Amino acid sequence: SFPVLHLEELVTTACIASAATSNNSELPSVQASGLRFLITVLKAFGKELDASTNDGTTVLEQYSSQIISVVRHALNAESLLVESVASSGFYRLFATGCEALFVMIKGGFVSDPVVIKRLLQPLLLASEDVPFVAFGGKDDKLFMKSNHVTDDSRSFPMFRLSKLCFAARVLMMIEVGDMNQSAASAINHELEKGEVDRSIHSAAAAIDGFLLSNASTEKSRSGLPTTGLTFENISDVGELIRDELVENWPVLATSSIVSLLRAIKDAPEDSGQRESLELWLSKLKPLILIGLRGALSEFKPGEGRISVSETAALFICSLRLLVGYNSMEICPDELGDVILMLTDSVFFQLLGLSDAADERTHPVVLPHSVFEESTILMQQACGFIEDLCKKQADATATELALLSHSVMKPLVALQGKQIKLHISYSIILSSCVRSSIILLLCQRGEDRMHLEKALVQLSLSTLKDISSDHLDELSKKLKEPCLSLLRSCSSNTSLKAGEWGEIAIYALSNELWDAWAIVCASLPPGVGIKCSINAMKGALGDLNNTSRHVGAIVALRVALHSIGTEDPSLICFVLHHVGFEVLQLLRAYSLRLAPGEGFDENRVNVCAEAVKVNMIAFQYLCSISGQEDTSAIFLLTLFQVLVESVSFNGLPGNVLDTRNDGANENIGRMCAQVFVHVVRSNPLVFKSTIAAMAPETRTVLENAVRADMSGYAAPKREKKKLSLKGFR
Repeated sequence: SFPVLHLEELVTTACIASAATSNNSELPSVQASGLRFLITVLKAFGKELDASTNDGTTVLEQYSSQIISVVRHALNAESLLVESVASSGFYRLFATGCEALFVMIKGGFVSDPVVIKRLLQPLLLASEDVPFVAFGGKDDKLFMKSNHVTDDSRSFPMFRLSKLCFAARVLMMIEVGDMNQSAASAINHELEKGEVDRSIHSAAAAIDGFLLSNASTEKSRSGLPTTGLTFENISDVGELIRDELVENWPVLATSSIVSLLRAIKDAPEDSGQRESLELWLSKLKPLILIGLRGALSEFKPGEGRISVSETAALFICSLRLLVGYNSMEICPDELGDVILMLTDSVFFQLLGLSDAADERTHPVVLPHSVFEESTILMQQACGFIEDLCKKQADATATELALLSHSVMKPLVALQGKQIKLHISYSIILSSCVRSSIILLLCQRGEDRMHLEKALVQLSLSTLKDISSDHLDELSKKLKEPCLSLLRSCSSNTSLKAGEWGEIAIYALSNELWDAWAIVCASLPPGVGIKCSINAMKGALGDLNNTSRHVGAIVALRVALHSIGTEDPSLICFVLHHVGFEVLQLLRAYSLRLAPGEGFDENRVNVCAEAVKVNMIAFQYLCSISGQEDTSAIFLLTLFQVLVESVSFNGLPGNVLDTRNDGANENIGRMCAQVFVHVVRSNPLVFKSTIAAMAPETRTVLENAVRADMSGYAAPKREKKKLSLKGFR
């Protein structure tokens, strides 16, 4: 775009204005305007990568020293006020500096712990500024008042309030996981100093901000409150302070809850401090519930402001903590209302399942930018529902019904093709799948059987749609929850063995290899694998369809490893049916006999998995006494294939001097390791096996064993020394 071509001029102009002076006197009003312009530049270009470096750095990093310098200057506005002629602009400059630093941290512009520590020093509140105060006290320790001679005492408390608001905002950004780890640890280390006292003053400011916010609405006729926790008289507080309280009371309240709960956890039982902290906490709970209702009522995906989504996310985050705190009970009716609001206002609106969209077969998918803006809200809302599902033992029948409605309706819509599989839906859908696993445990009898059958169908159909449409990004988010759901259903099932046999066949027929392996591993030994062994035989034996091989052989190895520990005799059953196909696959891939789409990409993996399957069979034979002859016959067949592979692919270090087209020495080394493993684990069987081999084949095998045991070191050749005695 055009502005990026003049980025240097934009940054320079903003920085010059942010440090403007006249006759060696500060111009705080001009500096604040320059900082606001700099904030606009940071928001517009903060995440734009520098194409000239191509190393992941942003275009603004080259100006970091200038930007950090002017922001630090603004954060020192409180000390500048003492040194300068009294001016009402310094508190605005300080507030703007706090906003600039927050934007820099949120955008990842500053992450160095040393830089962050230096920038935070002017923002830390001293213990005398925020003393511990019990709720309902008659002293004025909570009052915001000026402690300097200034021409605007009604606005001077903006310094203290800005510090409280900044600490609250970064604390909640850390709490919702919207900050990188290094920056979060550095900020936490600084803010944990005096956190308990700061939380009380934040709570008092939040309560006053809430009351002022309610009084400023059109519905209120009583006017502004004449007094509050942080001011003795409303006339003592400037309009700027009132606006700041009204705007930031949600983040002040939510951050105060986070800090208060931490302090309560560390406080001794039955102590006076603990009782005082719990009293403050109880005063904030109604604010959270009322604020959440208001935020969700204003949330309109694609239409509302981003701040509404962020505010709702903060309320949900703090409510999750309150629900998890056993001593803070929330009325079941209030909790039910919250579940219903989250379901209708967040999940159904974003998925297009609201009442207005019910008549449409396929709701229109909202732009991806809408979901990006609502990411934190979706994460917190989904986390809240999952938390409640985990506490289902304490839930009332009404709460359980509401949770089931919230979780199951999106899944029913997904299975009924009412909504499409889309990457934007991944957060909500994956959370619903995880919650359904927990809700399944609450069901008994026929209800459980019907729900289990429906969830198995859902997981299989979703896995099939993900794989058939090649939705790689969605697969990363949704595949594992679906597999976990299938594992939960099969491990403690109410369905019959025959039904699970059909499920195993369906999974193999649709190339759902991971699902098949889970079914075989979770059911009683042999139930799943015996029903579907013919389908597995077909998948492994079809050399023309190379796309199926890697998934099938991996699934077979996983299933064999699982059933082998419970019923080793099943290994014999499996290899009796598919042993030839596994050896055929090993030979075809190691010798490049069936190249096709993705063949070379999966070649080493298929060979490795086929070798592992054969080693499982070898270990099984070794565990049965009196089967030495059978083991030798099995190894003779296997060694013939492995020797061919070594001859074709060679060994590391050019030991066999192989020059075949498509040779891969990693496969040759893999085969050599099998020889060494067998000779070390069962030398007698190894000796009888090679005795039956042809001399040429045995020579290749012996060379491979020697090479692997020597670490593929090239044979040393002694250099002939030139004797000078013969020359005269």
